[in-house]
Amino acid sequence: ENIEKGHSMGLEQGQKLERKKKNIELITNLMNSLSISFSKAVELLKVSEDEVLEIKKYFEA
Repeated sequence: ENIEKGHSMGLEQGQKLERKKKNIELITNLMNSLSISFSKAVELLKVSEDEVLEIKKYFEA
């Protein structure tokens, strides 16, 4: 049972990481193509607030 939970959590984290990478790519492309700000890009893409906070760290680095 614990192994299944661990496996499930691992898959979930992997999916979350992939979604984050994809969102970063989409945001970057949108910002470059339309010459818009990070805030406007995430608004247009309807990225959740939680994800915005995580992704924003990437853009500030």
